Amino acid sequence: MVNAHQRQSLKLELRKRYNLCSYCISRHLTVGRGRLSDDDFDRCFICCGLMNRLDFIIGRIEETVKEVYEFDTFLIGTILPPDIYEREDQIRARLKIRGKESIKNQLLNELRRKFEIITKKKVDYLLPDVSISVAVGNGMEVNVAAKARTLTLAGHYIKKQRGLPQKQTKCTQCEGRGCGFCNNSGLSGYRSVEGIITHQLMCLTKSNAPRFSWVGSEDQNSLVSGEGRPFFVRLSDPKVRFLRNNLNIDTPEIYAVIEARPKCVPQSPIRFLTKTKILVESANTITENNLEDLNLLNNATVQFQNKDKIITKKIYSVEARKIKDNRFELTLLADGGFAIKKFVSGLQNTSPNVSKIVGNKCESILFDISDVNMQ
Repeated sequence: MVNAHQRQSLKLELRKRYNLCSYCISRHLTVGRGRLSDDDFDRCFICCGLMNRLDFIIGRIEETVKEVYEFDTFLIGTILPPDIYEREDQIRARLKIRGKESIKNQLLNELRRKFEIITKKKVDYLLPDVSISVAVGNGMEVNVAAKARTLTLAGHYIKKQRGLPQKQTKCTQCEGRGCGFCNNSGLSGYRSVEGIITHQLMCLTKSNAPRFSWVGSEDQNSLVSGEGRPFFVRLSDPKVRFLRNNLNIDTPEIYAVIEARPKCVPQSPIRFLTKTKILVESANTITENNLEDLNLLNNATVQFQNKDKIITKKIYSVEARKIKDNRFELTLLADGGFAIKKFVSGLQNTSPNVSKIVGNKCESILFDISDVNMQ
């Protein structure tokens, strides 16, 4: 253990021989943090005055974060020039100093402590709401950047207008990452379910390039009714994190509700059931007996061929209603991801299929989604 005389001797050597500031001296003399006195030198051999600029750095962090981001927790990280570590290692090797706090840890501890006091927010080492990076250049210039943790929300939408695709094509300039050309949306425009919701969410949360996980999909010309189709959306770098109320989006094309409470996207494939109304047209006249034969599909298992794989889906209920001689409506409750057009036509060896059961070549003219239920 170092006694008081040895401590004083080491302090003098560090001060006179290496021109260290009080922060860098305290780091080599004590386990605790902070400075030993107020009589600091402007140019320290190790930090070149960096540790005496803590208040300046905190000011830069405040400018970057405090009035920009909503957050309860934070974490500050830093990148220092390699020669700072080299100078510190040089002194420690020469004076046989071991087991002391590094300049990086001391700087981070001081910045985190001061920022906690100023903002009354808490440090979180695992999942901070906002992560702050302090990069120090070779000339001791300081750059501060911040990024909020991704915010995931859940919602559902009803599609009121035909001709509207679910997904929007990606921006050709950034391929979906978000850039100035697409206003950081990552999209080529807003003429889709994805585009409409993206525009509203970006305005509300001041976020970038939302990423959607859809619970199934529908044709561009299909409507979605009932409780709507569920989805999850991940918002990158949201400045507004805490939504006070659910977001309701009501346009001529869609109605969507996005829950204010953050969610997690399920890690495993989402199992869901879809109720679909299908308008079927046949090559020849359909009889009531033909439609009664479709009752065979209740609780049936259907096999679809997808490239080299066989995909199996289950039908839970089916109802058929004749509209005119060669048209009928089929209401189907089945597993999500059910290939409607293949099932009706029998293409690609889909079995069983509607065409084969009614003995008449059939095709799906239109289908609408009545309900989607996550299991």
